[in-house]
Amino acid sequence: MKEKEKGLIFLGPDEMTLRVVQQPGNKVITEVKSGPMPVGTKRIANYASNLEAIVNNLEGFRRILADYAVKEVSFYGKLEDMQMTEARYVADQIAVRTGFTIKWLNNNQLVADTFSTLMSDLPEFAELASKNLYVLTMGLDTATLGYFRHSTFQMSWNIDLGGARVSHLVDTLRQTTTNPSEIILDYISSKLEYLVPELRHVKKSKLLIQNIGTIADTFVQGEKRIAKISREKLEERYYQVIDAPDQFIISNYDVNEQSVNWVLPNFLVISRVVRLLDAKSVYTTNITEVDGVMKVAFGDQQQIDDMIRTSADNLAQRYGADSAHNDFVVDVSLKLFDALQPIHRLGRHERLLLEIAGKVDDIGNFINPQGHYRHSAYILEANPLIGLSAKDNLIVAEVARFHSSESPDVNQPMFQKLDGPSQLIVGKLAAILRVADSLDDSRQQKISRVKLRLESGKLLMTVQAADNLVVEQWAFGRKNKVFKNVFGLQPVLIVEGA
Repeated sequence: MKEKEKGLIFLGPDEMTLRVVQQPGNKVITEVKSGPMPVGTKRIANYASNLEAIVNNLEGFRRILADYAVKEVSFYGKLEDMQMTEARYVADQIAVRTGFTIKWLNNNQLVADTFSTLMSDLPEFAELASKNLYVLTMGLDTATLGYFRHSTFQMSWNIDLGGARVSHLVDTLRQTTTNPSEIILDYISSKLEYLVPELRHVKKSKLLIQNIGTIADTFVQGEKRIAKISREKLEERYYQVIDAPDQFIISNYDVNEQSVNWVLPNFLVISRVVRLLDAKSVYTTNITEVDGVMKVAFGDQQQIDDMIRTSADNLAQRYGADSAHNDFVVDVSLKLFDALQPIHRLGRHERLLLEIAGKVDDIGNFINPQGHYRHSAYILEANPLIGLSAKDNLIVAEVARFHSSESPDVNQPMFQKLDGPSQLIVGKLAAILRVADSLDDSRQQKISRVKLRLESGKLLMTVQAADNLVVEQWAFGRKNKVFKNVFGLQPVLIVEGA
């Protein structure tokens, strides 16, 4: 395959990065970073105020791309704590002034991208994650703790302990106390305390610290991507910075006048996480968010899709969902999706969203079986899945809401938050899921085989069962009205073998 250069631009709250990447192979030909951009004090994502600097940097990047004759450019931005409405305004202003179109990524997407890169690009990862490995990814607004076992992703937790967020609290406390570190440690401990019951059973764990340049630059040498740090050395560094003046940290950790404020908070969080996990060994890596974005922009999505599935399975298990019923519903839903592809004209990604909705549509039973579909929806809204955008997570929540009794309706408050095309996706996926769910309304998996055929404006569903399907037939008739409205096809159930 002929080699070709592509461009990747990543906009973060504090700096921008340009990479010229050779394809295939993801070889970085050159990397250019902007100067530091000031983050906000109340909201870290300060893009609107930094718009002039963003535009100037993009124009500079354009010249570099022209020097390398790069025609194809992918432009991503970190949503951080900015609301999507404001993000659309910023994106529109950037497009008007520069012609560049930005795609926003939330924390759950960026963390999934980075985890995928660690698994595929770090040769030591498989061995590190063979038993119990935690990955602590530090952002400016939040931190994420991921858990890996048998070299695969198991689960993750988002924690309100980003470096800039904690730094703002430190600044506030310095106005009222001479020694804020102890108070901050208590604050950090309170944020981590809810994890204790879930982590207590894990023994002999390892910790990999990621996305903290000050630590990676200190310990990772030469061409390596990872380094082991003794807990004694990490503790020594911690006590070195805890009361150090800013100029000492700037000189020793190669940080600017803004990011110097995040060094101590990062060390405080790491110290508490190491103690909570009782990690037997600690590592750091210089693989960054930009590496994660690059892999997904020019690579494979499969690992991330698998993480999304795992997160959905974990959520279903946590809320006591019936796994046998879920498996049946997902299987039939995907068969329906594939058979109806010429009619619904949705793609691979929507197929994944249907699969995820089928895994979690009944989690609301944990709260109350009556109206469980509504409970499922707000649990999903409150527990966004790793790897999904905010819109995708809302689509899954709304499909779960409409899988049972309620029908997609423009008067539904959450449904109104979706744009027109997304509402149509919800309607199509919910219609499919309702029909699949009805075929196991008794939760006994009586049906052993399903055959589908389109004929004369009807969807003929021939099922084989060894038991009577009175409950399923009743549910099928009750739930297929939405399907008829959405697709213009009348589902017909044909039972064999009962």
